[in-house]
Amino acid sequence: MRPVMRLPLREALYVCSNCRQGAAPRVSPLARQFQLQTRRYASDNSPTFLERTRRKLWDGEKPPTGLSEGTSETKGELALGDGYVQAETWEGLTSVGYLPKDEWKQTGSARNDVYHRFGRETRIRPTLTAAHQTAVEICLLQLLGKDLTSICHVDHHNEQIRVMLEKCTVQATETGQWEIKFPDAQTKEALVFVFNQIGGGEPNNQIESTGDFVERDPKAESYRALSIADSDIKFAYIKRLSQLIGRRIPDKFISASNTVDELIQALSSKLKEKPVDVNRRLSKQWAAGNLPPNLGFHSSRLSRGDRDEDFGRKKAIHAEYFERGLVFPREGKKKAISQNAE
Repeated sequence: MRPVMRLPLREALYVCSNCRQGAAPRVSPLARQFQLQTRRYASDNSPTFLERTRRKLWDGEKPPTGLSEGTSETKGELALGDGYVQAETWEGLTSVGYLPKDEWKQTGSARNDVYHRFGRETRIRPTLTAAHQTAVEICLLQLLGKDLTSICHVDHHNEQIRVMLEKCTVQATETGQWEIKFPDAQTKEALVFVFNQIGGGEPNNQIESTGDFVERDPKAESYRALSIADSDIKFAYIKRLSQLIGRRIPDKFISASNTVDELIQALSSKLKEKPVDVNRRLSKQWAAGNLPPNLGFHSSRLSRGDRDEDFGRKKAIHAEYFERGLVFPREGKKKAISQNAE
């Protein structure tokens, strides 16, 4: 409540904050007349906005009471019919208030809600064996027109199918494409039938001819020359290989490998490299004069005293201490850069 600067003819010392804008006089006579009609004071007994809205909805001051005596009975008959049975649990009742996709929130946790690590049930294979098996699987899916990553849903093959995969040969063509060679017609027919069941879709029993049947030489490693420069093939190959060997392949190896042989050599190297001592390396470069003159670095975090010394405030502070006869504050010695350049 604040006092009104220009009081109207009515006796009122204070106007509420909600009507403060309406209490100020306006320039237009019409607006001023409208203002005097709608101006409200703190002592006014006029109905509030909520009360006026309620009266408009009710069409009067009292709520409508147009319910007949038979209305409640009719509602009771509709609510409590002959076949009405009161439910004791929520099972079987119509759910209202959530979408069908949120039904799992109502049913609670189930076996599908449990997290399983990728490749948890996959049989771990040696790196070279897994690399050859992955190449055969990817090449078969590519010939059948299937999704290359669908093979990752297969944790392990039957022992007979695994032996057939080991007998197949995958090699690179002159154009850089992958080509598979089967040892015999029976192996080809069995593998095509099995891989048609992977990834869904219509089966494709008619694949392009891969030439004569060739028995694989166990010592031959033609699959290592296969190119994985294509992003789709590279993603599917590395995902399946990581699943079979039970090991995460670092991004550094993935980006640096363009063939299967480069990826195998990267996996045979050490995973953990010796960390680089940045301070020692920069110290050597600073001692050799290879760093710009305006570049400075420190082996530890700078303190306030170090910053005062760099900006020249330390001398002024020590001079003030000396004039007042105070003891200099104890400060740690900053390590010299030349000590780390070993």
